[in-house]
Amino acid sequence: MRKSLNNLFSRAITLQYRLPANTPVGAIPKAIISTCSDDCLRQLSANATISSLIYNGLVEYAYNDYEIDLTNLTNMQLCAFQNKIKYNPAASESSRIGYGFHAEVLLHLILDYFYNARKCIARGYMYHPLENSEIKGYDSYVMVEDDKGCIHLLFGEAKAYIQGFKKSVDEIFKGINEDLSDTYLNKNFLALANEYEKIDPHSRIPNIIDAWRRKPHINMAVEAAKYNMELVYPMFIMYDNKGKSYEDRILKVVNYINSSSPTVIPSLTLPYTLFFILLPVDDCREIKRQVVEWISQQQPVMP
Repeated sequence: MRKSLNNLFSRAITLQYRLPANTPVGAIPKAIISTCSDDCLRQLSANATISSLIYNGLVEYAYNDYEIDLTNLTNMQLCAFQNKIKYNPAASESSRIGYGFHAEVLLHLILDYFYNARKCIARGYMYHPLENSEIKGYDSYVMVEDDKGCIHLLFGEAKAYIQGFKKSVDEIFKGINEDLSDTYLNKNFLALANEYEKIDPHSRIPNIIDAWRRKPHINMAVEAAKYNMELVYPMFIMYDNKGKSYEDRILKVVNYINSSSPTVIPSLTLPYTLFFILLPVDDCREIKRQVVEWISQQQPVMP
């Protein structure tokens, strides 16, 4: 993450709690399906600051770091809106607000800022303009290597529906068992194979793809385990915090998660971790509306 974007993030969002936690409204549990602590983020400043974070962070989401030219960021972003994400400037404002990239860009920045995750590959490479649809696959492709040499693949999900957190939770739960399966992970590895030259060679993913090319019948999730890899599945939700205290809104979403949690029956061979990242904001729709307005105005991207 470039320095100016890092400074902007520090003014926009902070980590408030790791659940379970004791808060001014009492104890708040973690989500019952989470295998570790859930993280609760807090908005620090005006909606426009988070909008600016999303708008200016899109280049980091769309391109690998070595490709980013700090002297040409605005043009790179204009290219990204044409061939790295689904975005139709002629669509209605409600359609443009509804595109999924807002939450995905923010998840990418959150994983970088709070977890020191680096890209396996920029997610923009998984978009194909001819399909004219939302990018398929996981919503993030980043990783963290711990001091024991284990590669944690942070392949997550991001939702920011203006209809509210219930829709976001429901959509995450709808596909959670598929996402935590060898079949789905293998499909994502196959998609990554098509972008082989763009993958970070330090991720060990190229080794898995090489093994698959030698033996196309292998289970790549099993192969990943041989390379000391783990799937980490962060489930990020940005939602409105109107009319309630911060703690009340955290508790409300956790209660909804726990009351509607499906039976999670992962068929994943790879070891896995799953947890929620929650971000209540003043006005989710306004944050996204401001982003699409700046896109229409072709506002310069800060270096």
